[in-house]
Amino acid sequence: MICLVALVVFSILGIFSVRYRKLAANAVDCVFRRITFRPCQSGMDQQLRSKLIATISKKNVNLAKFVVKRFEVISWIFTALFILSIIFSARGIYFYAVYGNCNGQDSNDFCVFDALNPSEDHSSCSDPSVITNDIEFIAPSINEKDPYLGSKDAKVTIIEFGCYTCPFTKKANPVVKQITEHYGDKIMYVFKDFPLPTHDNANLVSNAAMCAKSEGFFWEYHDMLFSTDIELYDIETLSNLASSFDLDEEQFSICLENNEFNDLIIKDFEEGTSAGVYGTPTFFINDLVVVGPKPFRYFKNIIDKELKK
Repeated sequence: MICLVALVVFSILGIFSVRYRKLAANAVDCVFRRITFRPCQSGMDQQLRSKLIATISKKNVNLAKFVVKRFEVISWIFTALFILSIIFSARGIYFYAVYGNCNGQDSNDFCVFDALNPSEDHSSCSDPSVITNDIEFIAPSINEKDPYLGSKDAKVTIIEFGCYTCPFTKKANPVVKQITEHYGDKIMYVFKDFPLPTHDNANLVSNAAMCAKSEGFFWEYHDMLFSTDIELYDIETLSNLASSFDLDEEQFSICLENNEFNDLIIKDFEEGTSAGVYGTPTFFINDLVVVGPKPFRYFKNIIDKELKK
């Protein structure tokens, strides 16, 4: 059954080169005849066998003799392993697409497909003053001034600690919107400020968002901050963004210049630090923690399991 392996190899090579397409066709015929218990008429199995044994003979004659005597058994063993590898690869791809992990719904073990999205899975903006070894996460509390979406009575609470000037928090925002739109009142999503001290004017931007909240435009302003490509925010830039909404621009400017929500933002940051947050974005999904941006299916896997509890 060595022709089965040849079929896959030559079929792939045939996509890129015409010279392998005839070999792939011969392999198809050979495989079909073998599985119907008929001899391969193209002689491909014998050709492959001869080439393989000739190659082995150059390295080790005794090994070549062993392969000659047991070639049929060896070819069936390798064919079986080949088929199993295809089955398990397909299974892993299916689990990864559905659950966000190639090992299944209830697994958080290593998944080789995570390498496809290294920046999403492992990156965040971090505070270099925090030592990340042996961090113990503790789910934070929610206060009445925290902006939220969904229902306060929801079974699942998602608390995000984010920094408006962190590119990874920005990258996570479209997925967050997808989550809130998909689950609606089945969840309660809360945003807490974690302005990183290493990012210029991060605290000022958080103040601007809370000033917009005081006039009823938090989520609109929040999303605009993440959708704009501005390298450095200042009072003028933040005020210009606020002019896009039907709010009192003078009141907004006074609020921003006076840093009226600075104490609340500092409190959020301290809560995050106490909860074990060292970088953004960090999500607390009930008692579970997710650090860094992840694809929607990753969050969906966790949220769906929490909803079923």
